[in-house]
Amino acid sequence: MPYISTVNERIYRVDTGENDQQRDITIDRTTYQIDWRSIAPLAANTRSQSGAGGRYSLIIAGRSYEVFARRISQPDGDSSLVYEVILGEQRFEVRVEDEREKTLAGSLKFAHDSGEARIRAPMPGLVISVPVESGAAVTRGQTVIVLEAMKMENDLAAPRSGIIKEIKVNQGQTVNQGDILVIIAGEL
Repeated sequence: MPYISTVNERIYRVDTGENDQQRDITIDRTTYQIDWRSIAPLAANTRSQSGAGGRYSLIIAGRSYEVFARRISQPDGDSSLVYEVILGEQRFEVRVEDEREKTLAGSLKFAHDSGEARIRAPMPGLVISVPVESGAAVTRGQTVIVLEAMKMENDLAAPRSGIIKEIKVNQGQTVNQGDILVIIAGEL
C-alpha cells in the first residue's frame, strides 16, 4: 500500500509492498530489499493496551540497523499518523498518510471562502454517479460525485455549503487527474 511520509519537511512516496518480514519496498521510485523484524513490542499501558511501535531489526542494502519506533499523539486531529523513530543517535518525527486519502483531500481545492469551490478528480477514474443537479443546494460534506479509481468507489464531498453552479461530467464518463468535476458557488 502506498503512503506519503514526511521527514524534516521532505516528502517521500513509500510503497511497502507485501506485509512479509523480507520484502521489497519502494521509496520515491527506488526499490530496496529489506528484512524487517520485531525485537520487542512497546510495553502495555495501564489499560493493558499495547502501544504502536517497539524495537526492530532492519537489514537494508546488506547493513543491519536497530530501530526504535513509536506512534506519538498529535493534537491537530488530522488523519495522518506521526511516529518517533530513533536510528542510532538520530531522532526523527515521521508523518505517515495514506496516499489515497491525501489525494482525495487534495481534490477539494477551492478559490476562497467567498468564491467558487471547484471539485477536481484526485486521480484518473470513471464517474459512477452524480447524485446532485445544477442549481441544487448542497451542504458541506455532502457527496456530489462518486468516482471509481484504483478499483475503489470514492465519494467526493462538497468542501462547503452552497449551490451547484455547474456539473462538468456525466455518469459513465472517464476523467483525468485534476479535471474539474463540479463547481459550487456561494454559501447558503
